[in-house]
Amino acid sequence: MTRRDFLLSAALSAGALSTSCSFSRFAANSFMTLSNPGPLALPPTRIYPAMPVATVAIAGSQGSIEQAVREAVAAAGGLGDFEKGQRVMIKPNACGPNESITTNPEVIRAVIRLVKERGCHVLVGDRSAFSDLKTMQVSGFAQVCQEEGAELYPWINDAYVPFMPKQRYWTQGFRMPKILTEVDHWINVPVLKNHQITAAEFTCCLKSFVGVCHPADRFQWGANALHQNNIGEKIAELNLCSRPAMNIVDATTILVEGGPDGAFAKPIWVNTHLILASTDRVACDSLALAVLKLFGAEKKVRLPYVEKSVWDQVQIYRAAELGIGQADPRMITIEDIKVPEWSSIKANWL
Repeated sequence: MTRRDFLLSAALSAGALSTSCSFSRFAANSFMTLSNPGPLALPPTRIYPAMPVATVAIAGSQGSIEQAVREAVAAAGGLGDFEKGQRVMIKPNACGPNESITTNPEVIRAVIRLVKERGCHVLVGDRSAFSDLKTMQVSGFAQVCQEEGAELYPWINDAYVPFMPKQRYWTQGFRMPKILTEVDHWINVPVLKNHQITAAEFTCCLKSFVGVCHPADRFQWGANALHQNNIGEKIAELNLCSRPAMNIVDATTILVEGGPDGAFAKPIWVNTHLILASTDRVACDSLALAVLKLFGAEKKVRLPYVEKSVWDQVQIYRAAELGIGQADPRMITIEDIKVPEWSSIKANWL
């Protein structure tokens, strides 16, 4: 069965309302919400609450993915707050029955090792597009957990608790995994890729929170429907529910066209051999987006994210307005570690 056939089959299944990449269900369910798509995105105010200086580290991984993860995390501030005996959840991007659209399992392996060195109990979980266990197996996460002594913890069997953002969207609130309120820390480990089926434009740290939202709550009616109008603001509001202790971006191989799953458009992949890390989701996404812009342009991609400034992305500026992270480049410090393309990435960031 092809990825496309798998998606379309799942879209028609009554029980297939669990997803991180939910575009099959977007196609199948769009008729429910198009009649009331909601307001357009608010223009950027560039007025942000006072926030500390953010540090984003970017490291080349040509030699070793694990070494790049270690160097990036250390440069981003490290895991000094992680103490022996604490429980730590690692959230990859588990996106379906195709390992190449999910977080690289070797990145997850490196993160598990870092956390275990702190004496912590490690759990690995997400809410995937299909059978959570199947996705974890196909993506390589189950094997890595077994080999590294981490607990595989798919969220499909976890209890959920309500959260109310009290902003423009999610007026009925949404549910998030209870486990995220119980662990001592959690680490967000998304994979960087473009997102052209809806107006999200890119997937990284902020968009990863779609996997935190209960699947059924992504298909609310009218303006609250996630994959209809103004997904960028809705993504920003999702991020109000919890704060990862660290964000580690898998940019070892990125999808610059055909994202997020390569099922409905011809995918273009680029081996970029990069790892990014930061405690600040917004600052990290801004630099990750500069990476996506650079390599998208080199592949002659003609999509809005290539031409648009990173600071004009709705996900970025709305999340900053909500106090989720830093979007003032004067307040962001970049630590580049063995990145040959750094000057070009920086040009796309500023």
